[in-house]
Amino acid sequence: MIHHVSFNARDPELVALGLAQLLGARAVRAPQPPFPAGSWFVAYGDEQGTLIEVLPWSRTLDPEVVNGLGHDPEMRAHSGTHLLLQTSLSTEAVHGIARLHGWRTLPASAGFFSFTKVWLEGTFLVEIMTAEQAKEYVATFSRTGIGALDGKLRWIESALSIAR
Repeated sequence: MIHHVSFNARDPELVALGLAQLLGARAVRAPQPPFPAGSWFVAYGDEQGTLIEVLPWSRTLDPEVVNGLGHDPEMRAHSGTHLLLQTSLSTEAVHGIARLHGWRTLPASAGFFSFTKVWLEGTFLVEIMTAEQAKEYVATFSRTGIGALDGKLRWIESALSIAR
């Protein structure tokens, strides 16, 4: 169970408000301190207390700094970190909300489930899947699907290798 994740944004408030729209969640300003000024939360309000922390650009988590909050003015714009989130909205609504915020979207597939790539501020990737798309994901990665997972993954490898 993942209870919360965090990432950076140039405009944390705008990103939090947009994500809240996409996810049917609530955007609230994080307490400052202990969070850096400008930090926001996207709170799902679910039974697990699921939360997304949106930290200001250049604020880092650093074990060498008092309170663990560092500063990196030359922060990289892209990384391999991303999130896969479920929404109750339609794919069309996801594209519409992203467009309102100026975020690029792309339809995507991982071979056994589909989703929409949403590039927040052009830097951070959030993959959004609808409730219908999530059924495919859950069928693969849930307790009942995990027994066949390796076979599915090898099938995708094979299919993609042949397609090249």
